[in-house]
Amino acid sequence: MRRPRRSEDFREFSRVKRFSESEVRFLETKGTDIALIFPNTYRVAASSLSFSLVRDIFWENGLGVERFFYEPSFKKFYSLENLRPLDEFRIWAFIVQFEPDVLNLLKILEIKSVPVKRDERGENHPKILIGGPITYFNPEIFKPIADYIYCGDLETHAKELVLFLKGLVPAEEIPSLMVPQLKENCKVAKFDINLRPPVGTILSPEGEFKEKLLIEIGRGCIRRCSFCMIGHLQKPARFLRIETLKRVLEKIPEDVPLGLISATVTDYPWLEDLLKLLEGRHFSVSSMRMDGLTLDLLKLLKKSGQKTFTVAPEAGSQKIRDILKKDISEEHVESSLKIGRKAGFDRIKMYFIYGVPGEDENDLRAIADLCEMAKKMGYKVKASLNPLIPKPGTAIKGKRMEDVKALREKEKFLKNLLKSIGVSFEFESIKNAYLQYKIANMTEKEITAYLEVAEKFSPSELLKSLAAY
Repeated sequence: MRRPRRSEDFREFSRVKRFSESEVRFLETKGTDIALIFPNTYRVAASSLSFSLVRDIFWENGLGVERFFYEPSFKKFYSLENLRPLDEFRIWAFIVQFEPDVLNLLKILEIKSVPVKRDERGENHPKILIGGPITYFNPEIFKPIADYIYCGDLETHAKELVLFLKGLVPAEEIPSLMVPQLKENCKVAKFDINLRPPVGTILSPEGEFKEKLLIEIGRGCIRRCSFCMIGHLQKPARFLRIETLKRVLEKIPEDVPLGLISATVTDYPWLEDLLKLLEGRHFSVSSMRMDGLTLDLLKLLKKSGQKTFTVAPEAGSQKIRDILKKDISEEHVESSLKIGRKAGFDRIKMYFIYGVPGEDENDLRAIADLCEMAKKMGYKVKASLNPLIPKPGTAIKGKRMEDVKALREKEKFLKNLLKSIGVSFEFESIKNAYLQYKIANMTEKEITAYLEVAEKFSPSELLKSLAAY
């Protein structure tokens, strides 16, 4: 790629180039068939296995794919693979992982002078394909925007989707493909991950799993937490069989660190066998339940260099854990904290939810009490607190999010409590949480109305209007 002449374009080009050169790729792809766009920062994109997995699946099925990410300052958008500008690609495939990413998607279209509404685009505009986690529970919000919407696991119909994009098969042959105004319904695809193990092919120094090769050992969840979509929409859970995982690991050099991904790694059916395979390797895990922790697992994580022990009690009181259907007892909580100390951990991060129906001051105080108990055991404690966000596809779908004023009062109360006992904390922005709630629960009619606002202003103004509580 020739160096851009304009200084602002060169700064953008150089920033993408720096991220590109920082990656270690075990598979190189090229071609301008599809621009794979993660509408969030590189750090967020690099934390997601899908950023490399979707690229690889398309490549295996005959389409050249190059990856893009979003930053508010970008104007040209250059690919990570070959630093090609986005304008060279005729199909723009968006992985929409989080609700605010919808707004970033609209912003990208606006920056590139592509009409956000599908029916206002012409032959000279790129085709917009949208997939990702939001399609599992609310593909309707993409109908006014997308030319094509793929719902669910890409692996299930990847071959047929590629043939469709090449004009070789009709949309009717793909149950999980929605083509607005032509084929209005889609069946969410679910894939047996043993047929094509989800293994990353890129190491990045950025993201939650820095310099680690990502392996998805479980998809879906066996649990019933009332606030979680995975446990309700992705049943049955599918796990990589231990013999399959063994073959995968045999192909990965032992000095390559691993990031194991699952809704909860402690629910992996062959956990003891897995730990034997991981002996001598550096690895980290995405999530662990307090009722499934073992000393051997935590010792291996400690040996791998992990400094902080991360768990999600979700609540300080048993009453709220029961309301959330967390299925974790006081005994599980205390036992897991003791196991963590026995394994050598002296730092812990705990995730909590507040703003739960039926919650009172005693339940909020119980969060601080649990943090204080961990502190007395010898932990340096960090608490991460998030408002409850009712979303479609969960047991609390249709419920209203707690009033913002009440949430702010609870946030202030919790901050004062945690400060008083010397516990560090982080709170998710209530504004951002409310934005997630609004977008997750939008209907096709509502998103169409907001796009009318965007026509008069911009997607950035749309963001303000959605968050105007």
